[in-house]
Amino acid sequence: MTACGYTPAEIDDMPFCDVLGLFAYWQDHPPVHEILKCVYRIERNLDATERRSSEDPSGIGELISRFPRGFVREV
Repeated sequence: MTACGYTPAEIDDMPFCDVLGLFAYWQDHPPVHEILKCVYRIERNLDATERRSSEDPSGIGELISRFPRGFVREV
């Protein structure tokens, strides 16, 4: 999945003028989450999606397990 929500195959099937339209949009409105990921050198943990089960599709159980005492330590 790309930053715009399209799969690479969907982008391959787009007319070239639509792809150019996406580039023009990104020039004025770049995907902030991608910029911040680069600035802060954050990599997505791909294992998190694998840990989700059919019993916990939202992944909230994994999030709760990160904070066993129920609070986040202040920095």
